[in-house]
Amino acid sequence: MKTLKIMIIAAAMAFAPMQASAGDYEVQNVMDDALYGAGVGALVGLGLMLLTKKPTDNWNYVTRGLGVGIIAGAAYGVARSSKAFAQIEDGEIHLGIPTPQFALQENTAGLSMVVSADLIGGRF
Repeated sequence: MKTLKIMIIAAAMAFAPMQASAGDYEVQNVMDDALYGAGVGALVGLGLMLLTKKPTDNWNYVTRGLGVGIIAGAAYGVARSSKAFAQIEDGEIHLGIPTPQFALQENTAGLSMVVSADLIGGRF
């Protein structure tokens, strides 16, 4: 019964209307990706549940799929969001989460790992 309540709340959140202003479009994209991930994860969990010998005993497959889908969708949304902390487009400044970039750099001691993140990006 508890699982059914969680699924009903998740479905209500997925179909609830959301509005975003121009300043928080990155957050809106991450939320959309997380919700789509939740739907796909729940469907995969439901499919796996139906393949078992006793499907009614395995509702946890759906909730686990839902949880994994939310995490994977949110991670995908963050990964495709702005690469810099501040992005300047069309005269507007948008703040986002900087994406770290990993590289190998050769120096006198050999190779070393370098991590960097852009603070400001823009199109001219």
